[in-house]
Amino acid sequence: MAKISKKILSEYKKGRLDHVLDFSELKATKEKIKKIGTRAKELEVGFSDPSHNMYLLVQNLLSFFSEEISVLDEFTEYYDLIVEQDEVYMPSYPPTSPVTGSYYTFWCFCDFSFGKHKETITTIFYDLVSVNKFDDLLIKAVENLNASCMRFYKHLGFENDLIILEDIMTNEKYSCLSTSEYIGVKEEIWFVRMVPNLDDQYNYQLVLTTPYVIRNSEKDWLEFFARQGINKEETGYETKYQAFMKHHPNDKYWHDYIMDGYTNYEHNCIYLTGIPDIKGSKPHELGFK
Repeated sequence: MAKISKKILSEYKKGRLDHVLDFSELKATKEKIKKIGTRAKELEVGFSDPSHNMYLLVQNLLSFFSEEISVLDEFTEYYDLIVEQDEVYMPSYPPTSPVTGSYYTFWCFCDFSFGKHKETITTIFYDLVSVNKFDDLLIKAVENLNASCMRFYKHLGFENDLIILEDIMTNEKYSCLSTSEYIGVKEEIWFVRMVPNLDDQYNYQLVLTTPYVIRNSEKDWLEFFARQGINKEETGYETKYQAFMKHHPNDKYWHDYIMDGYTNYEHNCIYLTGIPDIKGSKPHELGFK
């Protein structure tokens, strides 16, 4: 069976998806992206960051794209699961649900793989826009989103108004801008999705999701990953870590952890506690006493 994206590309080129795929809004969106690209050289770090605006535009495009192709048989698996999970987790924000819209939307588009070739909405969309030579900035943003996933980071403090986060598994350090405006404090453990900024003049990461601040130590999490067979002392652990975080065999794994570990929230961050595989460590898990 051919990749889903191959069929989408074929039908798009033949013009047979005109009644399904409405790209009329794409031209206007590309113009906005181009304007962001020209403004990138004038970047001032802040909440109105142009790279963040660009990712929001891509998010809207992915939402539009996924809705328009939902009628195709190849997407039945995807939409059946999304509808089911929407009903269970009610993605929004506390107090309605600790599964935030930013976390869940990017998981749906970037991480949930389906079909024989385990494609995602972003890989399919990337194939379409890259082959048809859409705006380079758009293609780069989709590529970055496709490579991203939720990970655990330790807060190391601040430098030049940016937050320094360290991946607890790889020990890579990143200068970051938090788009929720939560800046946190040193030693916090954050569970977030990050992507690179898009201009050539600066080098920092954007925290796309509202930070989940975990009330457990770095040591707790390193021990957790070691129990999953992901040990920093072993060759190739980075690949295992990426796969575990991005394409966990249980599609609900991290959603359930967020639901079970939820303790409290502020307008720009959410607090969790507990470790996924330690029974009784999470306040809302089934059977908790």
